[in-house]
Amino acid sequence: MKPLELLRAAYGTAELLAPGIVEGLLIGRAPDQRARAVIRILGARHLLQAALTARGGRTLHRLGGGVDLVHALTMVALAAFDRRRRRPAVVNAAVALAFAAGEWR
Repeated sequence: MKPLELLRAAYGTAELLAPGIVEGLLIGRAPDQRARAVIRILGARHLLQAALTARGGRTLHRLGGGVDLVHALTMVALAAFDRRRRRPAVVNAAVALAFAAGEWR
């Protein structure tokens, strides 16, 4: 696995196993139960994406970067429309953009 896939897999594992700790470190407060469920789903997506891109070529990496970009855009939209979730959405968008940039390099 390349460093990006290893980082993605580690991040996904942390989100899946300890969503409260991950979110707490990123935004400074523990998430509610519903947010923890969403974080776990995102963690599973990161693990799946890391496994798929580790086996694929350039096209699969670009598709993965596209998934990350769509995720970032949805987080930006959430930040714009929901003040209560603005901070976690912006942080999540930044993480997704970082992964997208890594996939598209």
